[in-house]
Amino acid sequence: MKHIRILMMVAALMAANFAQAQSFKPAANPERVLAELRKTSQATTSIQASFTEEKYLAVLKEPEKSSGLFYYQQKDKMRWEQRTPLKYIILINGDKLRIQEGGKEKNIGQAGRMAAQIKELMIGLVNGDFQQNKGFSSAVLEDGEYYQIVLTPVNRRLKNIYSKITMNFAKSSLRLKELSFFEKGGDKSLMKFQQEKFNQPISENLFKDL
Repeated sequence: MKHIRILMMVAALMAANFAQAQSFKPAANPERVLAELRKTSQATTSIQASFTEEKYLAVLKEPEKSSGLFYYQQKDKMRWEQRTPLKYIILINGDKLRIQEGGKEKNIGQAGRMAAQIKELMIGLVNGDFQQNKGFSSAVLEDGEYYQIVLTPVNRRLKNIYSKITMNFAKSSLRLKELSFFEKGGDKSLMKFQQEKFNQPISENLFKDL
């Protein structure tokens, strides 16, 4: 189940750390914010970016850090390739989900149903379909720099994993800059993306070959 745990930590395109003081308040016009985010995501045919992730575990004083590359092709293709400290790949191509760890492909097996739900969540966070995901209730907040979407699980299985998921979108670009997973047990993950390229060609082989 290790690969499913890592899978649950991942998803789409994502300043500092969780101690950062950000004063968010309810958005003045949440419907307009969601409509603008939806318009931006629908106009995005591809994303390429590098990412960093910090995983905060209750049993550790310092966060675990990783980095790698991220690719997305409208509307259901995604490659999450962690390169450090260990090589780990999550590949989504339509209804197919493949995982490779340490150069070996994993057998999802009996975890397939949960993996399918997580796959739907991951793609939805990137392409904007989270707005239609009935597994979550949502709230729209804002501060001077960001719109923040807070997703709270209502689906039983997801409630057993997450207490909430937050996404910070830059007001200037309406692009997702930070993605944070708050797990039920108290652990947290923060993902940040850099060097983003939008709507540029991506080799189809990236979504076929691990």
